[in-house]
Amino acid sequence: RYSDWIGKLPVVVLSPEDSALTNGAPQLKRQYFDRLFSQVSHEYLATLIHYSKLLKQRNAYLKRKNDKKSFSYDTQLETYDEQLAPLSLDLYTFRKDNFLILNNFLNAFFHAIDERDIPVSIEYKSSINLSEKTNSYIEAFLSESRRNIQNEILLKRSLRGAGYDRIEFKRSSQALKTGASQGEKKFWLVCLKLAEGKYMLQQKGVEPLFLFDDLFSELDIDHTRNLLQHIQKLKEIIVTSTDLSDLRRQGILPSPGSFNIIDI
Repeated sequence: RYSDWIGKLPVVVLSPEDSALTNGAPQLKRQYFDRLFSQVSHEYLATLIHYSKLLKQRNAYLKRKNDKKSFSYDTQLETYDEQLAPLSLDLYTFRKDNFLILNNFLNAFFHAIDERDIPVSIEYKSSINLSEKTNSYIEAFLSESRRNIQNEILLKRSLRGAGYDRIEFKRSSQALKTGASQGEKKFWLVCLKLAEGKYMLQQKGVEPLFLFDDLFSELDIDHTRNLLQHIQKLKEIIVTSTDLSDLRRQGILPSPGSFNIIDI
C-alpha cells in the first residue's frame, strides 16, 4: 500500500512553490501539515484517511439532500457525525500538541539566525467552537453539526471538523500573509523547514535529507550569512541557487570543505 511507504525516507523540501503557503488558502496549510504529521505518525495517517473517507461520503449525502430539497437533520447524518466526531478530535489533539513542538523549534531557529527578539508562531484554531459550555469536543461537534445543517445542505459541503480548522502563520503577532515583505516571508519559510527537520529527527530518530531549491533568493545579506553558518551543520543537504556570483562578491560563500559547489 502507498500509505506504508509514507515516512520511510524523511525529506524536507523547500521550493519556490512553497510561497503559496504564506499567500494561499488555509486548505494549503492543512494539507501541508497533514503530510508532515503523516510522515511521523502512521496512527495519524490512518485516522486522517478514515476521516477523509467519511467526510467525502457525508458531503456526497449533503449534495443528495440538496437535490431533494430536504433540509432536515436525519439519522444518516447522525451516523456520519457520530463516527466523524472522535476522529476529528484525534486529529485536532495531535495537531495541537505537535504545533507546540514545532513552534518551539521555529522560534529557536528564527532567533538564532535573525538575532532579533521577534516572536513567530504557527497559530492553530479549531473550527469547532470550544468556548461553548459543553462537556467535550465531541459534544460541541455534534451540537454544531445539528445547528448548522441547513447551511451545510445549501452549500453541499460540511463546515465543521478537523478538515476545516484554521492554521495561520504569525510574525510579531501579525499575520505573515499581510504583515510581512516577500523577503520576510521567505525567511520565515526557511526557518519553518529547519524546524520541520528538527521535528522529524525528534519524532523518527533519523535526520532528514534537506533539498533547498533557490534558497537565497529574496534573503538579505545578513540572513544569508547567518543561514549558511547553520545549514553547514546539517548532515545531508542539497542547495540550488542562482545567486552564487553575488555571494562570492560579498565574500559569504561557505567555508572550504563544508560544501561541494558545482557551477552549471
